[in-house]
Amino acid sequence: MRKLIFIVYGGLISLLSLTQIELLDLTFAYHDKIEHFVAYSVFTLLAYFCTQSRQWVTALCIAIIAYGGVLEILQASSTGRIASIADFCTNVLGVMGGVLIIKLYRTNTSYVNR
Repeated sequence: MRKLIFIVYGGLISLLSLTQIELLDLTFAYHDKIEHFVAYSVFTLLAYFCTQSRQWVTALCIAIIAYGGVLEILQASSTGRIASIADFCTNVLGVMGGVLIIKLYRTNTSYVNR
């Protein structure tokens, strides 16, 4: 079930990245970057909960970063969307944020289990 959620979430990111859908009517500065950061942090957390193997989490993080890059490239040819290196960098920061949350989670759960 976790893997299915991970795959569906990846499809949702594709849909939102390649179509002109505005789910939130946010108008403050950098709201787009916050959306990217949160989306890719959650994507990373979902990857972790799919497999807690360190090698697989690392591979999935690399794949998520590559996926974000491919989506940004595809946006260049998508109607109503604009490719942005800043969005890609924010995606990478989101993955790093997710990894940080995972590390904090692992530290806290291993401390509690002692």
